[in-house]
Parts: sequence; C-alpha cells; structure tokens
Amino acid sequence: MTTIKMNDSRTQYDVKEDYYKVRDDLQMLTQSFIELTDTQLGRVLLNVNNILSVRIAD
Repeated sequence: MTTIKMNDSRTQYDVKEDYYKVRDDLQMLTQSFIELTDTQLGRVLLNVNNILSVRIAD
C-alpha cells in the first residue's frame, strides 16, 4: 500500500492500486495531476504540487 500525505499536513490517502498521471483537460496542461484509488474515498484526482510525501509500504 502507498500512503500519500498532502502539504496541509492533515490530509492523507491510502492507495492500494497504482496511480498514474492524467492529462485529460486543457486546464490540466499547465499543471500535473495524478489519479489514484483511495481505500475509503474511491477515485481521487490530486495536484502533484500539493503532495508533501509518498511512502510505499513493503
């Protein structure tokens, strides 16, 4: 499982599946987003600039 913590120091996502880069919309061309599947929230779209840390558990 992968844990992604956001730079607000409170929000975190526990991801069981692989996450991947998304470029579907013209607005996203200037920013980098990843789409992931959180264990509780389901599909989530995150701005890469707002990620504080990524921890991959063995």
